[in-house]
Amino acid sequence: MGFLDKIKDKIETEEVKKEEPKKDKKPQGFMQLDVDIFQTKEEIFIIALIAGINIETLDISIENENDVLTLKGKRMLPMIEVDEEAKEYLRQECSWGSFYRQIILPQEVDVSRIDAKVKNGILVLKLPFLRLQKGKMKIEIEKN
Repeated sequence: MGFLDKIKDKIETEEVKKEEPKKDKKPQGFMQLDVDIFQTKEEIFIIALIAGINIETLDISIENENDVLTLKGKRMLPMIEVDEEAKEYLRQECSWGSFYRQIILPQEVDVSRIDAKVKNGILVLKLPFLRLQKGKMKIEIEKN
């Protein structure tokens, strides 16, 4: 099951919460996943470094009428056979453990067209905006 299938399954099986999302609040004991976000007229892109994260445990969901994206997961320290008591860090800059990130989107997205890809430890989410048709739209009939 890919990212897109996970997102669609989560949306179809969970009831959409109607409460207002909590801004800039994350559960205790979680680090924040760093992201880059940009948009065009048609869609929004979210890019995140997810090196060291087991993709199977990465949880991506959309809630609150398709305008809040949540990313949850865990970055695990690689298993290295070393006596823990003998280990002395000279520098520790990497973040290990559980992360949680909630992003309020500028408008609703079309969940049926979300695209999620991972390449070289980088997650790229492409979220097309939901566009409501205004005015009259001509429907072409295919001729046999």
